[in-house]
Amino acid sequence: MNRFRRCQITLMILAVTVLFQGSVQAEKTTLFVAPDGNDQWSGRLADPQQNDGPLATLDAARLKVRQLKATNPAVNIEVQIRGGTYPLTETVVFDTRDSGSQDAPVIYKAFPGESPVLTGGIEISNWKKCAKDPAGVAPEAKGKLWVAEIPGAPKQKWNITSLYDDDTLLKRARSNGFKYAEVEKENDFNRQGKKLTSVLEYEGEPVAPFDRSVHFRDEDIKDWPNLSDIELTLKDRPWLVNIIPLERVDTQNRIAHLAVDPTYQTISPNNRYWVENAIDYLDEPGEWVYNSLEGRLYFWPEGDINDMHIVAPFLQEFIRVEGTEDGPFVKHLHFEGLTLTHGLRDSLLEGDRGLQHDWEMHDKGNAVLRFRFAEDCDVASCLIKSSSGTGIRLDLHCQRIKVTRNHLHHLGGGGIVLSGYGPGTKDVNKNNVVHDNYIHDIGELLLHSAAILVAQSGHNEITHNTIRDVPYNGIVVSGCRPHEFYLVHRIPFRRAWVSSIRFEECEPFIKQGLAAQYHNRLDHFLPLLHARENRISKNDISRTLLKLHDGNAIYFSAMGKDNVVERNYLHENRGTAGAIRLDDNPSFTIIRENVITESEQGLGLKGAADVSNNFIFTETFLRGRSLPGWLGGTKKVDPVGNIFMPPASSKSSSGLYLTDSRATERPFYENLPKMEKSIYFTKNGSAPYSPKANLGSDLFTGQRADLNENSVKLVYADPMFDEAAAKQGLYRFRAGSPTEKLGIKPIDLRDVGSSLAERNFNGLDAEVSNELGRQVVFSFTNNTPFDQSGIHASMTVDGITMSTVDIIDIDGITKGSTTSIHAGLNAVGVVSASGKGDGKNFDVGEAWVFQFDENISSLKLEIDGLDEADGFTLSFPDGADEFSAKISGSSTSNGSFVLERKIPAGTPIHLELSAGGIARIKAIKITP
Repeated sequence: MNRFRRCQITLMILAVTVLFQGSVQAEKTTLFVAPDGNDQWSGRLADPQQNDGPLATLDAARLKVRQLKATNPAVNIEVQIRGGTYPLTETVVFDTRDSGSQDAPVIYKAFPGESPVLTGGIEISNWKKCAKDPAGVAPEAKGKLWVAEIPGAPKQKWNITSLYDDDTLLKRARSNGFKYAEVEKENDFNRQGKKLTSVLEYEGEPVAPFDRSVHFRDEDIKDWPNLSDIELTLKDRPWLVNIIPLERVDTQNRIAHLAVDPTYQTISPNNRYWVENAIDYLDEPGEWVYNSLEGRLYFWPEGDINDMHIVAPFLQEFIRVEGTEDGPFVKHLHFEGLTLTHGLRDSLLEGDRGLQHDWEMHDKGNAVLRFRFAEDCDVASCLIKSSSGTGIRLDLHCQRIKVTRNHLHHLGGGGIVLSGYGPGTKDVNKNNVVHDNYIHDIGELLLHSAAILVAQSGHNEITHNTIRDVPYNGIVVSGCRPHEFYLVHRIPFRRAWVSSIRFEECEPFIKQGLAAQYHNRLDHFLPLLHARENRISKNDISRTLLKLHDGNAIYFSAMGKDNVVERNYLHENRGTAGAIRLDDNPSFTIIRENVITESEQGLGLKGAADVSNNFIFTETFLRGRSLPGWLGGTKKVDPVGNIFMPPASSKSSSGLYLTDSRATERPFYENLPKMEKSIYFTKNGSAPYSPKANLGSDLFTGQRADLNENSVKLVYADPMFDEAAAKQGLYRFRAGSPTEKLGIKPIDLRDVGSSLAERNFNGLDAEVSNELGRQVVFSFTNNTPFDQSGIHASMTVDGITMSTVDIIDIDGITKGSTTSIHAGLNAVGVVSASGKGDGKNFDVGEAWVFQFDENISSLKLEIDGLDEADGFTLSFPDGADEFSAKISGSSTSNGSFVLERKIPAGTPIHLELSAGGIARIKAIKITP
């Protein structure tokens, strides 16, 4: 055979081999799951046919896939799940035997054109009208309750903590806000860690366990027979809400004991708490309570109960993808197009380990979909809704997991959590993708929940997500603050962070910190903090902080270096401490090409950052508490190419000032850190917005700026935005703009956010969005109608009247017209009839009760003289409940407190100074 012929045969053999290998790789098996299926069938048919057809459950499909993979690992398997509802009472756990491969992944997806629904809830349909009212029921509910028996509930240890009518969360019975008894509690070290290291040495015996006692007044808390069902909602900090069951009650001494530790001690008698799930407080239509001792659910329906589809969440974790620690890991599992609903709410348990401030738990199965020890998996185009816990978690070792195009809404907990190992050298939660997700209306039960939380996880892509309508933070990137490391011996049971510290790995770094001059420098611990080099880009975040305070659209604390925040659109985030915030102990962060508008604060920075080419349309563009030279830190990066444009419509007094207690009376250029080639401009002609300088001057020198020079700092000039383009999300400039010579680049946000959500750009000067409506400002001076006036004193601005309902004297007694509101020092104080106090300010115990004659949707208080020792309590009736908020120097932004909440006309708003002194109300801004 000649050489040519041999070559022909060889090529033919190779071609046949390639074709054969291609056919093996292309081999595909499709299985089907349907509500009318049978787990004894083959699953090869989409519809039932005689004695064969689809499988009935997801778990049966998992086992069938495992069998197929065991015989042919190269087979490409797709499980198509037909439309319908699939109740789950046990978690479906996928382990390494259920893995796919890169060439042959295993895919669980919705059947084309259909919507399969996995529910962790149990339908409650056996309702009967109560023949006899339960003991203790509120008078309003007598004769109106329905009851459902819950068979086996005590045996199952099933505690119903939430209830739905289809997708609608029903309201659990809740008391009005109660005040704690005025009892001086001992210091049990149940405070923030940064306050403990000043009183606790690193070495020494562990301190006493946390104080779980709540001292109450009158009969606010009772020794109910089903005590473990009763929960207290504790809101002792502006950034956190605990919901904790009772363990026992001492009615004689009025002390209630909680079943688990609160995050912080309940210490202020002026704070309020609420009692939930007690029959005494079931007093209006739509409310329910659950009694596990009786195994009964009581409900007062608003309409015909026969028209309702009532579901009680039973299962917390629906799907868990879990390999083995340190490998092998589960790989190449994909979930697509599934709906998950009615998951159980998370409850604090003994042994839980918390992340920062207990905003989330460390390594806990409280999400409906969870990955743990997994790699190269996907969850795409899923809908997670009307569920009481968290949506998706990536715990411990998770790498190259993609979470894309999912819609998460109306959740009791958070949206998406990436949580690695506790502080230590183990760095294995990284390189994940959270992209194109739409997250809104989360944190309905656990108000402190974040839409996206990244803890001890790095090198992730968090891009093109839309986040809106959340009670607290939008995106959180967090690690362990230095002081927590020094508490591991003294308070080893402390839930938030300390309990998850990997001590043996951390001990050398702790000793290094102890030996240093400054113990609390983050540099000592950076190798242990793995939330580094995350890229947060092209996200659309709005309407954060709807329920809590001291939060942000994007929040960082104690994280690793070189996180990047770029090209995000942040709008309508009111009352923040900076729409983008570097809180305590941050490391170097890159903040570039972001647009921030319709907010009071632009940036809140407590650490080093590269701040470049950002466009900030807020009243105060930079908030910080450090000396002017710190920004940039050791990397010596000056802010460059930023544009600061406070809105023309704003009436705030912030303007050109850095919001620092030392800086309110000095012009901004004496308080800002260094900056280069930046622009300041506003159309607001009033002080302090318009600087006393000519257009074209450098505000740092007062001299005309030569834009061709490299020495330009901050130019007072119109950047000449193309306003029509800005309304489309393209922030570019007209010809002749000074930005060209300064090197400032346009920012294109037209594709910002998720493809699942609509985009809304309000342009340049949108201090008040269409949704929030007009702003009405009541400013107080010596010439206002309140001066020396008592109750019934009123003021009308823009057709809206604010009137004084009551005035409470310094001794807590209503004095009526004999006590007066006094507008002095261009602010409101209270004049006591008793003669106590100074008559210029509010004094502790004094209160002003006022109301408006129109409905309002937001309220902003501007407070003068408020420092960290001062504290106001603002409260008002909210239906059958009472809303209460604590206002302090640490919870306000430059003395401004913002409440985004609907308040009906005629609602008495009670404002009382609870601590401190010399505080006054400068102005009240409302949104009708």
